[in-house]
Amino acid sequence: MHRRPTVLLNRVLLADDNDQLRSALALLLEARIGVLIVGEARSMDELLAGLAAAQPEVVVLDWELPGEPRFGRVEALRTVVPGVRVIVTSARPEAAAEARAAQADAFIDKAAPPEAIRALFHA
Repeated sequence: MHRRPTVLLNRVLLADDNDQLRSALALLLEARIGVLIVGEARSMDELLAGLAAAQPEVVVLDWELPGEPRFGRVEALRTVVPGVRVIVTSARPEAAAEARAAQADAFIDKAAPPEAIRALFHA
C-alpha cells in the first residue's frame, strides 16, 4: 500500500535581503520539503515587480525587507496575488505580533530550526 506524501507542493517566492539566508532557505525548501521556488527578491520593489509573473502560492517575507510599503505589506502582496499565503520571518520576536496584526498566515523566527520551517509546509 502506497501512502500519499504529506508535503504540500507549493509555488514559493522568497523575499529576503540576506543572500546567504535566502539561498539556504531555498535549498531547505526545495531539497528537503519539495516545494518549487518560483522567484526570489532582495527588496519590496523587486518583490512587487515580480510577484504577478511568479504567481506564488506562498511568499516567505522578511519583515524587515528594505523598500516600500513599510506598512500594509501583506495587504499589498494580496492585492497583486489574491489568496497568496504569507509567512513572515524576522529575528525580532516582537515582529510576530506585528505579523499577526497584518493578517500574515504564519510567523517563523529566523533562529528557528529547520524542523519548524518544515512543519509550516506539511499538511
